[in-house]
Amino acid sequence: MRFCFNPRDALSFSRIVSVPSRKIGHVSVDAVNSYARETEADILAILADPSRVPGLPKTALGPLLGFRAQIESVRSTMGVLRPSELIDQVVEVMSLSAYYLDGTPQGEARMENLNELRGLAESFDDRDPAQGLEDFLAEVALVSDVDAYDENGEGATLITLHMVKGLEFPVVFMVGMEEGLLPHQRALDEREENPTAVGAATEMAEERRLCYVGMTRAKDRLYLSCAFRRHLYGRSQPAFPSRFLTDIPQSMLAAPRGAAPVAPPRQGYKERYLERQVEAAPSAPPVQRFSSGDRVAHPAFGPGTVVKSTLTRTDEELVIKFDRVGMKILSGMLAPLTK
Repeated sequence: MRFCFNPRDALSFSRIVSVPSRKIGHVSVDAVNSYARETEADILAILADPSRVPGLPKTALGPLLGFRAQIESVRSTMGVLRPSELIDQVVEVMSLSAYYLDGTPQGEARMENLNELRGLAESFDDRDPAQGLEDFLAEVALVSDVDAYDENGEGATLITLHMVKGLEFPVVFMVGMEEGLLPHQRALDEREENPTAVGAATEMAEERRLCYVGMTRAKDRLYLSCAFRRHLYGRSQPAFPSRFLTDIPQSMLAAPRGAAPVAPPRQGYKERYLERQVEAAPSAPPVQRFSSGDRVAHPAFGPGTVVKSTLTRTDEELVIKFDRVGMKILSGMLAPLTK
């Protein structure tokens, strides 16, 4: 998407030219990028006649011309299609679904990332249909900040757990400490389907290792957070704290005022998690149990007043002002509230 918008983006070109594989090696990519720097021309203009690129293997001419045709096909619709539709166009033209769905966990993860990107684009389209690809690319970070990380710079660095090894930061925020994210849903499914299999244990061990790597990047302070609800793959669903949070001794944690403690599970975490998912997705629409002005009590937050009650497809979302801890957003289905 970035290269379609900016054909001078050599980094994006280098990343996508062999996805899927087109038998274009790094020698060919380096030759094109070097020629682009020397001539100050955009890469698509160069690929219109790649034979003029010094040092370019003849075997790369056909694949590069084919790649250019695919990119131009997408670019021809940029002024017509919305960002989510452009993503569909890229997936179709580049045959990305067939490439990613190769039966491997890595391919499945890439497809999930692609679906999540499309979900973001749909939300972007709904929010402001008049905005286009440039605005969408400005809003999302497709390239990790690690590419421009300055150890002495000021500001936050957005980075994935897979890319932090060897780096350290004074303060680290680990967000998304939830079942289905960390550990990943793939590891949970593997453990559920084959609880005694070596692969299931390996998947979960790898997730635990990633969590450990993230935590140990912090020199001074580490913040761990999980969401009450999360919008994933185009739908909103309840989120549940990661099992890795329960492994941390309570004596080592300092929770914000009014935060509910993360209690260790009384039974297998996966079973409890699945049961709560089933409970959170009833076949019938949820019933509104609370109204604005209702006085309620919560075992951790104490007494409070319902400010707003909103019915969603699967839940009743409550905005409650508690006397002691202030405003909270809770699930009417899951929160242990009494009137």
